[in-house]
Order: sequence, then C-alpha cells, then structure tokens
Amino acid sequence: MSPRCLFTVENLNLSIGEQIIFDDASLAAFEGERIALIGRNGSGKTTLLKVISGSEIPLDTKIARERDLRIAAMPQDFQLDDTLSARENIRTGLEWFYELQRLYETKLPAAEHDRIEEILNRYNAWHLEHKLDEIMEKLHLPDEAHPIANASGGEKRRIALARAIISEPDLLLLDEPTNHLDVETIEWIENFLAAWRGTALFITHDRRFLDKIATRVVELDHGKIYSYPGNYADYLAGRAERLEAADAQENRRQSFLRREIEWVRRSPKARMKRNMGRLRRYEEIAAQSGPVRDEEIDLVIPRGARMGNMILEMKNVSLNFGEREIIKDFNFEFSPGCRLGVVGPNGAGKTTFLRLITGALSPDSGTIRVAPTVQFNYVDQSRVLLNEEKSVLEEISEGLSTVQLGSESISVWTYLRRFLFDERRINTKINRLSGGEKARLALAKILLKGGNFLLLDEPTNDLDLSSLRLLEEALLDFNGCLIAVSHDRYFLNRISTHILGFDGEGKAFFTPGDYDYYLEKRPQKIQEQPKEKEHLKVQTPPPAPPAKKKLSFKEQKELEGMEERIAAAEEKVAEYENMFSSPDFFAQHGTDSAKLQQEFENAQKELAALYSRWEELETKAAECKK
Repeated sequence: MSPRCLFTVENLNLSIGEQIIFDDASLAAFEGERIALIGRNGSGKTTLLKVISGSEIPLDTKIARERDLRIAAMPQDFQLDDTLSARENIRTGLEWFYELQRLYETKLPAAEHDRIEEILNRYNAWHLEHKLDEIMEKLHLPDEAHPIANASGGEKRRIALARAIISEPDLLLLDEPTNHLDVETIEWIENFLAAWRGTALFITHDRRFLDKIATRVVELDHGKIYSYPGNYADYLAGRAERLEAADAQENRRQSFLRREIEWVRRSPKARMKRNMGRLRRYEEIAAQSGPVRDEEIDLVIPRGARMGNMILEMKNVSLNFGEREIIKDFNFEFSPGCRLGVVGPNGAGKTTFLRLITGALSPDSGTIRVAPTVQFNYVDQSRVLLNEEKSVLEEISEGLSTVQLGSESISVWTYLRRFLFDERRINTKINRLSGGEKARLALAKILLKGGNFLLLDEPTNDLDLSSLRLLEEALLDFNGCLIAVSHDRYFLNRISTHILGFDGEGKAFFTPGDYDYYLEKRPQKIQEQPKEKEHLKVQTPPPAPPAKKKLSFKEQKELEGMEERIAAAEEKVAEYENMFSSPDFFAQHGTDSAKLQQEFENAQKELAALYSRWEELETKAAECKK
C-alpha cells in the first residue's frame, strides 16, 4: 500500500519587491515522512510552513489537505500565555483529547462510541495528566504554579515544543526546534522524532540533527523547490549531481547559441524566409536564463594583534549565585591558538564563564589574570540591537563609505558582501529582513570591533547552512584565541581544539580534541573508579591460547607477553587521559601542552598497533588448532 498523501501545494507564487520567493513551486508530503526544509535565510522556509498550516496562502495557490488533518506547529515567533504556568500552557495542546474524553462520557450511538474509544486507545490518551508529567520531565520543565512571564527564552521554547508534540498531530510543523536548547534536550527531540509515527516538517540548520532525523530534504533555492530523498549526507550528494547536470545543460545551450550565431554571420541563407523558424528557435533559447547561483564570498574575520605565550590564566576560581554553586576551584590556562568549545545544560554556567573572563563578573574566590596584549570581542546571545528603521547599509556604514579591518580599509559594500548581502538586500530596511539575515548583520557589526580573543555565545543560532560554513572557515583561519559556547555539535567538531563541559553542579570536565572525542571520554570518566588496576584488568584482552608448533619460537614468546604489553600501554594512555582531564592541567603543564598532546597521540597509536598484532597472532594460533 502506498502511503497516504497528507497535503499538496501547487502553483505557489510569491514575490517581495524584486525578490522572488516562490516561482510556480509545488510540494507534497506523505504519511510517516520527516521532511527537512533548508535554504538560505530569506528563501521562504517559514513562509512555506505558514502556507501548509493555512495561516498564509498567496493568491492562486492550490492547496489540498487530507480531510480532518490535525496540524500542530511551533513557529519561530510562537505565542504563550505568560499569565499561565508551564503545565497550563502545555495542557492546551491536549484539548482535542480532553474533548474526546468528554464525548466518550456522553450518550452516543454505539458506532461513534466505539470510534472514539479506538482513538483514545490508539493514542493511549486515557491518563492525560500522566502524559503531561512525562513530557515535562523529559524536557526538564518546572512543574510549578507560578506564571511563566519571567521564564528564560530556552524554557519558553521547550514549553512551546512540548505543547506542539503532546497533541500527537498527523502533521507536526517545527521552525528551528533546536535553537537555544542544550545538547541533552536536542538529543531527546532527535529520539522522539525518530520514533514519531506521524509526519513532521521541520526547519533546522543543525546538520547533525538533519543527518539523524530527515527521511527527505527539501531545498528552497531561488523560488524553486527541490526534493532529495534521504538525510543531509544524501542531500549533499544529490545537490551536487543536480548542479552538475544544470551546468552541463547550460554548456550545451551555450554551444548551440555559438553555432547558430556563426551560421547567421556566415550564411546569407539564414535571412531567407524558410529559415525564419530556425532563427525563432535561436531567439527562444537565447532568451532562456542559465542556472542561478548564489554568490559565495569568503567571510574574513579581521586579524587580531599578536599575543604572547601568556594569554589568560584562571586559578582556583569559584562563583556562587545564592546557594547555587556555578564554578568551584576552577583552574585553566589558555595557550596560543586555542579554540575552546564550551558545552553543558542550560543554566550550567557557560555564559557566566564568559562573563568572568571578560571581567563583567568577579569571582567569589580565586584569580583571573589576563595579559595586557589581549583584546576581547564578546558576541553575546542577544548580540547587538539593530535599528529596524535603518537599511543594512546605513546600520553598518554609520555615514562612512569605508570600514577599517585591522590595517585594511575596504568599502562598506565589499564588507557586507562578505556576509552574503547582495545589491538587493544591502538597501533593504532591517525590519524586512529574515531572522537569519538579522543574525548575520549583527555578527557583521560586532566583528568590526576586531580583537584577538573572540568569545562567541551561541553564534550559530539563526544562521543558515551557507553562513555556518563561511563562519566555520573564518574561525579556522582566525589567528587569535576563541571560546565558543554552542549546542551545535557539527560546528564544535569543526572548530574546536579543546572542549570544556559544565555539569551544572560546579564541576567542569576538559578534553583535548573535538566534541565527539569529549562525548566518548566523558561517560568513561564519570563512571571511572579509583582502583585503576581493576579498571585496566577489565579492559585487558583474554589470555592467549597456548602457541602451536606452527608459530615460530619468536612469535610464541611475543604472544605470551602480549597481554602484559597491552596492559602497560593501556595504563600509559589512561595516565595521559587523566592528565588532560584534570581541571588544573594548564596550570601545571600549559607550556608543554603541544608536546604532551603529541605524546598522547603516539601512545594511542602504539596501543592500537599492539591490539592489531595480538589479533594477528591469535588468529594464526587458532588456525593451528584446525
């Protein structure tokens, strides 16, 4: 049986000024799909969700939905009732089930009564308060009676998300569901959507989320909609093939035009009446436009002034808010070129850590020493306030025609083009920009301040995939130091040389390397027991069987001693891991960190080689038994 088609959208056309948002676009969605909508900021993703939900339908657009289709949405500009508690706001998403329960308790024809009972059974909707308890626990929401007026942005986003998904609709529409959420919550959403039996359409720029969840990727590109089955990796391959095919077709068109032009120039017969059809065909093909490409310009962060070996040092730093412990006896030292990713649950102290470094907060105890050569540039979550009545050009230029980037002076237009604002958008009023475009503009304004030590608090929020890639490349080329607080795991894997994780209880966990390595090592450290010998014993391979005659005397001796060599190598690796994970690592070994990192990598390679050799000898010994 083919899956049910939940909706179709056809003849979708929309323009804003000179910008074409949709050009005779169409889309259909089927039961059970998890469709990711991607495209540059301002390409129409949010508008498309509004069209599907029915809140905004352009003239002449044809939209057909399945009868009685239940839709729930979490838009970017979601609305909550600030006079209600979190629980009361989420409970509004259960209204359909409460109504079914009320109907079930009334006198109904037997067939209708059975139909309602079947629905309530299917959704396990007899104990709705238990459903509320469960989702509030999963999303770490406070079950308190007070209104949510003073709740944080992250809490309100989790409430809006809970309200949408608890209704278990046929079609779930999510606009940037992972923004401002911590990694633990994002992973819960991933697992929820992976098991989701309904259909979901979601907008996200979280590439790891895309890769894990999407069954189809729909790209909005210059008014057209392109569909790619599979996840983000499949989309990248499919898009490359599409662009290659479009380029090949354009090459054929240009070759045809060159041949026809040559024929017209050389042949008097071209102007004869019987050849007018050929000329008309030439004119038709010449009038066609080639494939439209977004201009790719490298984003360049101004180079900062040179720093010495001593950059920033934190010794025994502690900070409490009331009775709550944020950071306790924290030690850290920055080395040149360090790009530190900071992770942890919301409220764990990540932003507080940045404010301590910049001096906006003072520690309760301990010292923070900053070298005089350090020039901070802090990009906080709220970024900067933009004047909505100004144009993009006016906001950046402040009446000047050039901007200064370190020792380089460039035109304002050139600078804005680095942040993907083309000629049409540079003169656009800020109040007409998309959320992502505003985020890009705020980033452009802040980075003008320069600095050799960047502190970025959730820099990836609201940026599209193209902007994310450009930002990552710019950060990798930046010559100063960097701290990036982020929940974007893909971003952290690309830019981080070290990861610092806060647990929300005053403790911090440090690893060299990227986020995946941090994730691999953190559970091991949490469960690690003081008795290192016993821990190593568990990891030791099983005793090698007696060597057979077909093993040489040297190989037999090597096999017999392999267990001891592997245990010693494991212990050596564990010693390095303990050293790197120590909070005062940089205080003790800061000047030798590069050397120790190389020694650590060599120890890991040696251990891998021993395991490989042990397996080889074991296999040979086993074959001798046959």
